[in-house]
Amino acid sequence: MFTKLLIANRGEIAVRIIRTCREMGIHTVAVYEASDRGSLHVRLADECVPLAGPKSYMEPETILAIAQQYGVDAVHPGYGYLAENADFIRACDAAGIAFIGPPADVVEALRDKIGALEKARAAGIPTVSHSPRSFAEDEFDSLHAAAQAIGYPVVLKSCRGGRGRGERVVADAGRLAEAVRRAQVETQAVYGNKQLYIERAILPAHQVGVQILADGQGNLIHLGEREGSVVQSNQKIVEEEPALCLPPEQRSELLATAVRVAQLFKVQNLSTVEFLVDDAGAFFFSEIKARIQIAHTLAEMIGRIDLVREQIRLAAGEPLAYRQEDVVRRGHAIMCRVQAADPLNRYLPTPGRLRQVRLPGGSEVRVDTLSLIHISEPTRPY
Repeated sequence: MFTKLLIANRGEIAVRIIRTCREMGIHTVAVYEASDRGSLHVRLADECVPLAGPKSYMEPETILAIAQQYGVDAVHPGYGYLAENADFIRACDAAGIAFIGPPADVVEALRDKIGALEKARAAGIPTVSHSPRSFAEDEFDSLHAAAQAIGYPVVLKSCRGGRGRGERVVADAGRLAEAVRRAQVETQAVYGNKQLYIERAILPAHQVGVQILADGQGNLIHLGEREGSVVQSNQKIVEEEPALCLPPEQRSELLATAVRVAQLFKVQNLSTVEFLVDDAGAFFFSEIKARIQIAHTLAEMIGRIDLVREQIRLAAGEPLAYRQEDVVRRGHAIMCRVQAADPLNRYLPTPGRLRQVRLPGGSEVRVDTLSLIHISEPTRPY
C-alpha cells in the first residue's frame, strides 16, 4: 500500500481524498496557489506546496516535479485538471509513481468520443446518433452539412469533452454559426482545442450514469445508477440515486448494458458509463467518464462503500474487494451542488463573504465543502 500521496487538485474533492488517506494511514501532500492559502484542504494535508498560479494545477511537468521532489509514491488527480490526461499518466508510470485512476491506454481510448461510440455500436450497443468525424475551426461548411444530415435539433460537443464545457444545443440551422463560435471559444479556453463533433439531440432526455469499479485482473462490478437531468449552464446541479425514470425491468437492462460497455473498453479503477434515456424509455450509450465525479457521493451514501478508498486499493494492484452480490443499495440519496452565482447576470460566479451559515446536519446528511465553515451538527464523512 502507498505511504505518501500527492493530491493534484483543490476544493472539496481534495478534502475528500485527504480524509480517506487519513483513515488509511497515508501521508498527504497538497498543492495550492495564493487564493487557496486559507482553504480546508491546505489545513488538513500533512504537507503543502505552493504553486505559481491557478494554471499550475493543469501543468503535468509542474505536478510531476513536485511529486518527485516530495517523494510520493502515488498521485490522485481528483476530477478535472489532469484526471483524464493520458500523457500525464504515462509520465507518472515512467517515474515510478502510481496514478490513482484508469491506465493511460483506457483514458486515451475513451477520450476519442467518436471512436468510442462507433466501437460500442459495432458491439450491438445502442448509441446516440453522431457525426462520422470531428471538425476543426475552419470546417464550418462540413460541420453544417453533417448537422443537416443528422437532423435538428443537434448538440455540439467538444472532442476533449468533460464537465459540459463547450456543449451547445442548436434548434435549427440559423443558429448553428453563432453556437459553433461560442462553443469553440469555450473549448479553446478550457481544453486548448477547438475540435467539435455533433450528436442528434434527444429532447427531452434523462441523463443516467452507472458507477463502475474494476481491478486489473478483469473483475468488474457496478454500484447502481444515478440521474443528473437538472442542469444549469451544462453543469449538473441536482443528482439522485436510484434513477426514478427507470422501471425495475429497464433498470436491470441498463445496468447489464453498462457492464458490457465497461468490459468492452476494459475499464479499470473507477469510471462512469453514461446514457441518455428518452421519454419512451429507450436508452442510448453516450460516453464513459474515466475518473471520479462529484456525484460519487450518492453511491457512497446508499451503498456504504468508500469509493476513494477503493480507487487507492485498486491503483495499488489489490483485487476488487466486492462481488456484485455484495453490493446492497439501501434507500434514496439526492445531491445538490451549491455555488455562488448571479442569476441576473447569466449565472456568472459571484463570490463574496459568508457572514452566517447554517448547514444541514443529522443522520444520513453529508456536506462536502472546500471552505473552513463551522458546522454545529455532525455530518457523515461517507
